Amino acid sequence: MLNHNRNTEDFDYDVCLSFAGEDRGYVENVANELRDRGIRVFYDRYEQTELWGKDLYTHLDDVYRNAARYCVMFVSCHYSNKLWTNHERQSAQARAFKENSEYVLPARFDNTDIPGLRDTVGYVDLRHIDPIQLANMIQQKVGQRQTQNYLPPVPDHLFDALGAEDDDEKDQIYGHANRFLNVLRRMTHEERYVIFQFILHGCPAELPENIHINIDLLRRYTGFTVQKLKRILGNLQSLGFFTSFRENDETCDQHIGKSQMFVLEWNDMSVETGGNATDIACEMIIGAMIDYCEECGFQALQRLDFSQLASATKVNDEH
Repeated sequence: MLNHNRNTEDFDYDVCLSFAGEDRGYVENVANELRDRGIRVFYDRYEQTELWGKDLYTHLDDVYRNAARYCVMFVSCHYSNKLWTNHERQSAQARAFKENSEYVLPARFDNTDIPGLRDTVGYVDLRHIDPIQLANMIQQKVGQRQTQNYLPPVPDHLFDALGAEDDDEKDQIYGHANRFLNVLRRMTHEERYVIFQFILHGCPAELPENIHINIDLLRRYTGFTVQKLKRILGNLQSLGFFTSFRENDETCDQHIGKSQMFVLEWNDMSVETGGNATDIACEMIIGAMIDYCEECGFQALQRLDFSQLASATKVNDEH
């Protein structure tokens, strides 16, 4: 059972919004305000690509039942008569009943009765509260931002680092970044450790195609034997990591030993928009540590906390 009160719980969204189309004007202002503050909000217009082609009945049931920490229910005379809002309501109420928690946060445009929503449940009266005030209240309710498995909704620092100039480029980068985070989630701690050390200490001269590192240098940073490094890196092809081996031909003949390199690419394996996205993966790892000391930065990486990629969620290390 999900523990609703744990700030570090691995939800996809901090809050999901359930509303009728007639009330979209107010709700969209709330959604925009929340997103600008770095709060992960499920709002249908932000999810058009994700929803495209999905069985919406099943997908929305999962979103409103499992994917968010809170559900804000915008109650109105329109809300009570809609097929889809009733579906969302039933899913959200099932979650609230199962957990016996304050998952559903009612916000009322009027006094319309909603099945299953008791009169004793505290609500916000939107007739006296504007969208910015409601966004303030939601932010306070969410509390401390989740710092585990987190990609900001608008990672503007990542966009700047990659030179994204238009919305199409930003959408493409965000899609790759989100899938890279999902890949990291599927990896073991040991596998992630190797990838982090590879990217943090590798040479970026050949980006966006690849990043490379001296094998002995990676061995020293990780503490793993060369054979173990080969085994770990070789097992990551299913997640899009392709590692090759090469010798540096420029090594001076008078020196003892050879300069041997690992060369790494990360390919987004998505069928629709896949391809080499090594530069995005590298900027995510490096950007996650910006303005942190080395210890705090690596702790953020271990939590898969990419807050530093956005102005709205960036924090300054106090060390």
